[in-house]
Amino acid sequence: MAGGVIWYVIDSRAAGQWLGGGSTVGLVCGIVAGAIIAFEMLLWPRKALRRLRLFPTKYWLAAHLWLGLASFPLAVVHSGFHLGGYLPATFMTVFSLTIFSGVYGWIVQNVLPKWLLRNLPAETIYSQIDHVAGLATDDAKRLLIASCGQRRTAIEQVQLDMEDMDMSLTQTIVIGAVRQAGKGRTSGRTLQTKQAHDSRDDRDRLWTAYDNIEQFLLHGSSITSPVTDRREATIWFNRLRKDCGDPSQDIIDSLEQLCDQRRQFDTQRVVHKWLHAWLPLHIGLSISVSILLVVHVWTALKYW
Repeated sequence: MAGGVIWYVIDSRAAGQWLGGGSTVGLVCGIVAGAIIAFEMLLWPRKALRRLRLFPTKYWLAAHLWLGLASFPLAVVHSGFHLGGYLPATFMTVFSLTIFSGVYGWIVQNVLPKWLLRNLPAETIYSQIDHVAGLATDDAKRLLIASCGQRRTAIEQVQLDMEDMDMSLTQTIVIGAVRQAGKGRTSGRTLQTKQAHDSRDDRDRLWTAYDNIEQFLLHGSSITSPVTDRREATIWFNRLRKDCGDPSQDIIDSLEQLCDQRRQFDTQRVVHKWLHAWLPLHIGLSISVSILLVVHVWTALKYW
């Protein structure tokens, strides 16, 4: 790429003007840029034939990235630094958008996964978010039943098996929780043993609090809830702590942790869209560039 640009500058200075695509150097740069674009599109069949192990994927992607970047200045040199007619202008516009979308994808694919690992310790498999959220809701319900018993009124009560119905108010239960191990190097949803203290005095308050957060635990930020926003949730849980006795404090802490986990799931969903939403656009633009390139070559040969 650098050699082509230097060659172009030398010949243009000798000619006293910026040379176009019809010059020797412009034609060579255009051919090389077109060949690179053709190579870039080979990534598509490469993925379809990945079982053949034609070349390590990381090297193929590195070549895809750096050769793609190198093709852009070669295309600019080939154009002679002007867009020309409608077809060349359209091609360069779409080609620029393709390069931009590819660079954007490369940045987010390198930055966001590290950000997720560092800031969302509760991150789970994307397709399992709803399932894990359901488990968190079950955890909260089991903790309340074990600590303060069933509701005073059992309208639309979820059917529990006999073991759950007979749980002691002082038993130890296991729930999911966000925990870290190895000095913070490994994090995620793990199992945590909780001692269920007798919180029957706060039964009504705790079950009312559960009613306020249940739909949020299941559906996240799409539901209006006092715990949707982190700051508002902190205020809400602090108020709940003041209204409840000491035996209920651990239960409230667990409910707050489950709500924080749900907020992390919502953030993960947003970041997941940022990670992958660019790809269909990049593929569509790449296909458009390939079609426009074929038309450009055919037109150039026809009127040369």
